[in-house]
Amino acid sequence: MIKLKKIMVATDFSPHSEVAISYATEFAKTFDAEVLVTAIVEEPSLMAELPPMGEAYFPPNLAEIQQQSAEKACQKKIEEHGLKNARVVVEIGTPFVEIVRIAREEEVDMIIIGTHGRGAIAHMLLGSVAEKIVRKAPCPVLTVRSGEHEFIQP
Repeated sequence: MIKLKKIMVATDFSPHSEVAISYATEFAKTFDAEVLVTAIVEEPSLMAELPPMGEAYFPPNLAEIQQQSAEKACQKKIEEHGLKNARVVVEIGTPFVEIVRIAREEEVDMIIIGTHGRGAIAHMLLGSVAEKIVRKAPCPVLTVRSGEHEFIQP
């Protein structure tokens, strides 16, 4: 029999992530599992963030400001979905690396993540966070897309 004691749901606050949180909520109710609502804040990359012309300024604590904002947003998701046994985990780093690391350290039984369904060229060049997590995760990974097969309680 499958036992899910701890479920991680990774969010980037997109519609796909909203569906993932809905799935995590239903699995948590069914299995009486703890849910880790997880978000990863990427370190601002100077080259990636510079506009084509002009100057850009990043406060030295930008990642920490974004981390605090993500923590509040995750807490709001917990409240919106009525999760009783949940906690927020927000880290700074590379999303797939941090999600896999947290899953190992927390010994989660399942990761649920939304997938954006990028176009073929973008996927070929960049890959997908969800795909990397599926390949590296220490546990099963459920990927969901918004608008398809929404979770409906019978």
